[in-house]
Amino acid sequence: MENVHFNIYREHMMGQPVLGDLDNVKAISQDHLLDFYNRNYFGKNMVIVATGNVRHQDVVDMVEKSFSKIPQTTHLERLSTERPIYIPALQFMRDDEMVNSNVGIFFDAPSWHDQDYYGFLVF
Repeated sequence: MENVHFNIYREHMMGQPVLGDLDNVKAISQDHLLDFYNRNYFGKNMVIVATGNVRHQDVVDMVEKSFSKIPQTTHLERLSTERPIYIPALQFMRDDEMVNSNVGIFFDAPSWHDQDYYGFLVF
């Protein structure tokens, strides 16, 4: 999958390795992490989910206790909001020591708002 993303989204961050570029990972500082946290972790950007046999009021109490100090909004600008551009591509990878043959076919699928969404599900 990483090779597919690199091939079809090569000009976007989605085309980068999942675990990050080694040079960038080595350069991450505490300031980078705090900046990321402050830009992305705030009340209106979070969803809390509870499943199973839980009492609603218990969940509300735990959430209020644990998350009440988190700000509701942030004044910082969101970064990396540009949409990736899909670049149709064909990619072959050969490994003569593979026992199995693997094939992946990837499409620029329509979003669920698109008129072609349900037709594409049949495909």
